[in-house]
Amino acid sequence: MAVAIKKEKTKFAPVKEVLSEKDHNNYTKFQDTSKLEWFCRTSNHKKFKSHSLLKAVRNPTETRIETQTLYFTDLTNDKCGFIQLLYSSIMGGIYKGFQLNFKVFKASSGEDSEENIDIWESFKIDNIKDFDTLKVESDNVTFHFVPLKDSSSDGFAQLLIKIDIPKGSTNCLLKDLKVDMTVNLQEGFIINPDGSNYYLDKSISLEELTKRDSSSTSRRMIRHVFVPRGFCNGTISYKKNDTLVKLDLKDTPMLYLDAVQGLIPNKAASKWNFLCFNGKKSSMMCIEFTTTKEYGSATVTIWAVSDKDKILEVGSSVNDHAVKFPSTQEDKQNGWKYPTSIAFPRGFEESNLRLVNRYDIMSELPAFIRSIAENLANMKPFIYQFCQRSKFDDDEGVSIIESTFIN
Repeated sequence: MAVAIKKEKTKFAPVKEVLSEKDHNNYTKFQDTSKLEWFCRTSNHKKFKSHSLLKAVRNPTETRIETQTLYFTDLTNDKCGFIQLLYSSIMGGIYKGFQLNFKVFKASSGEDSEENIDIWESFKIDNIKDFDTLKVESDNVTFHFVPLKDSSSDGFAQLLIKIDIPKGSTNCLLKDLKVDMTVNLQEGFIINPDGSNYYLDKSISLEELTKRDSSSTSRRMIRHVFVPRGFCNGTISYKKNDTLVKLDLKDTPMLYLDAVQGLIPNKAASKWNFLCFNGKKSSMMCIEFTTTKEYGSATVTIWAVSDKDKILEVGSSVNDHAVKFPSTQEDKQNGWKYPTSIAFPRGFEESNLRLVNRYDIMSELPAFIRSIAENLANMKPFIYQFCQRSKFDDDEGVSIIESTFIN
């Protein structure tokens, strides 16, 4: 009598693995702006003005959050941070809107008071005048990708950022935020088939997963697009406690990341790790997340090494758990054990992490998302953010490292 063998099944379809050079067909490099388009924007390229914003976005029943984030590291002045534009559509459109998240901090202790530099603020963006595939414009904020006619050492596209926000929330420490920046983007990449990890409604066999047909896709996904290296030129200024802070960026190295989540955060992942290292000669980036138990607690790791104008190496793995915490410290308030030293793929290690921020994620989310998530059990999401001078191979630079714990 034949014994039936139960086939292993999964509800999670990750991106492909890139474990060696022979897997070069499992990722795609790009130098065109089509990969930089807002994913949440309709495929109809007609422009929508003002109140037509609501028509310009796909209308799934699920929650969808998309962020476009620019990380910059000023190696000369030991200052770094990020500018992030966040779009969220909740439960198929009950709530839709943009939010700007802005962060600046020092990479090392120095003579300047860190309290006068360090800032993390969020602003709701109203009065959207233009939401096209490569452009978002409001009265106070513009994010605009512009292709360059000839790809060269200047990159294949520029991201133009203009921000002028006189004041944030009532208790906001930051005032008169002004950003005028041109970002030259070098080569980008996605992990195949399309940069997306899918959370499936029904379990499929591993054989079906290998085929990558329609059964292994879903509206519920995590998608990433990376531009690991480029450079910024321009100015950032703001007042904190009425003290003027000004940053002059000149050929400042950067990392650009577009991320889409087609689920509410506590359904998408239970934890994240992130690295952005920029040196004078090279860059190293890594992102790793672990799904919830419902989707098998799978861990996806993606990393890349770049020089000044091209990507040198790309890697991705599933369930390799490539990011390690050699030493940790317990947060007495929430019980999370956050790293005091960390190891990433490709031999990047930081043995003396410098904690610069500890944040409750809830406070950074739009209010509507927060109200939903706060009603869910086992939610105590915190971000631990580190910034320090680091070394990678024979290069010296600055690393921004984040470890996030959700549930």
